[in-house]
Amino acid sequence: MSRPQCVDPAVEVIAAFAKGLRQGFDPAGPCPPDGGGSITVRFFAGDGALPAWNAGDDCDAPFLWVRAAHRYHSLPRTFPDPFTGNTADCTVQPIRVLAVEIGVGRCTTMDAEPDWDTLDNEAIMSLDDSWRIEQTLQAVTRRLRGPDRAVATDTVAPYGPAGGIIAWTGMAYVQL
Repeated sequence: MSRPQCVDPAVEVIAAFAKGLRQGFDPAGPCPPDGGGSITVRFFAGDGALPAWNAGDDCDAPFLWVRAAHRYHSLPRTFPDPFTGNTADCTVQPIRVLAVEIGVGRCTTMDAEPDWDTLDNEAIMSLDDSWRIEQTLQAVTRRLRGPDRAVATDTVAPYGPAGGIIAWTGMAYVQL
């Protein structure tokens, strides 16, 4: 008789993305981020990470996070599309999926009339951040993908500037 699995397989997935962000944004790494980096990654489950961050607390380093966005079922042939059909049909074998958001946020100028050099510098840092999110998604999905695990990624999307924050997020969908 086999023992039940007592560890959520999502834990491994979250840990892999947190490790990937630490590697991609390491200020002491071989390719340090424009505008500074961090190896502190916050984990969130729920509706969003940015409301938890008070940008005024620490503008010297980026705010990095991994968020368990949602869980759902998909079919192997249509992964990562959600499946909402009838599972009573024995020919339909849905798979479990975890949607993971990774992100980076930075403080942005709140000056009523910012100068062009400041805006240009923030844009350069932001572009670098978007590239690092994309690189992290690719690297981690390559590590997680296997014969028994499908992995897909979605767009890397900006947020802001709003409330003194500009951010980039990326989504991955991982079979559990």
